[in-house]
Amino acid sequence: MNRKDLKELIKNVINTQENDKKNFSEWDSLAHLSILMELEKRFPNKIIPINGIAEANNYNEIEKILISKKLVTND
Repeated sequence: MNRKDLKELIKNVINTQENDKKNFSEWDSLAHLSILMELEKRFPNKIIPINGIAEANNYNEIEKILISKKLVTND
C-alpha cells in the first residue's frame, strides 16, 4: 500500500462515519476503530500487534507507524 492508498482508505472510513466533512487528519474513536479494522483486513494479523497503533489518533501518526513497519511505502 502506498501513502495515497492509505489516505483514500482513511477518507472513505471517515466519510462513512461522519455526515459532515470533518478535518481529514483527525477523527473520533468509532472512526479510529473502523480504520484499524480496515487496515487489519488489508494486512491480516499485522496491524493489531503493532505497539502504539491503537493510540495513534491522527493520519500522520498512523502513516508514520505503517511506514516504519514497511506496510506503507512513500510512493
